[in-house]
Amino acid sequence: MPKRFLAKLELFEVEPNKRLITKGENHPYVYLMYDGSLQIINEFDNNRIFAYAAKDATGFSGLLEFLSGQEKATSTVLTLRKSSFLRMHKSTFALWMEEDIQAFRRIVRAFANQLYPAFFSMGSAHVYPKYIILLQYLAKTYSSQLQTKNLVTVNQTREELAQELGLSLRTTYRLCSRLVEENMGVIVRKKIQLTREHMQCINTTLENYSYEQLP
Repeated sequence: MPKRFLAKLELFEVEPNKRLITKGENHPYVYLMYDGSLQIINEFDNNRIFAYAAKDATGFSGLLEFLSGQEKATSTVLTLRKSSFLRMHKSTFALWMEEDIQAFRRIVRAFANQLYPAFFSMGSAHVYPKYIILLQYLAKTYSSQLQTKNLVTVNQTREELAQELGLSLRTTYRLCSRLVEENMGVIVRKKIQLTREHMQCINTTLENYSYEQLP
């Protein structure tokens, strides 16, 4: 890569269970994950989440939109564990691709190899309720804290939680109301609070849930 393009690369890390890309939004970068793991999901209007791929490093995000000339992201991309990325603005990336046909061919080939196993295993993808997304997040993030505490407060407001999980704000409000109704948490000053008893109910629900699998 020429130095003038190399200087435009940005290096950054993303913590687990964080949103990298949100479906339907414009994202100006092409990402290369060189360490970590991602989950690609789609939110549908029928109150289901379609999780159709999990990607381990190395791999690209935002490249499909770039190659197709589209601005809005087709899917939400979340980190499954702490992940490290290189990113480049799409306008700079386009200049690099125009100047270096060999690099373009290698990137397209690598991207195809990345997509192939995801599409090949499409039949084993999981479709599950959005409510499970919330419960999984709460269990992963706060179970360990409740081993030493009797009560924890979720750091995010419901607005921030919607952004975190890649869900709509309306959906998140509805899911939080259900959480309270099913005695898996309480809302205090716009934030979720969890006791050990709440977490036990959450974990029991997750353990007993049978994921719907696509035929």
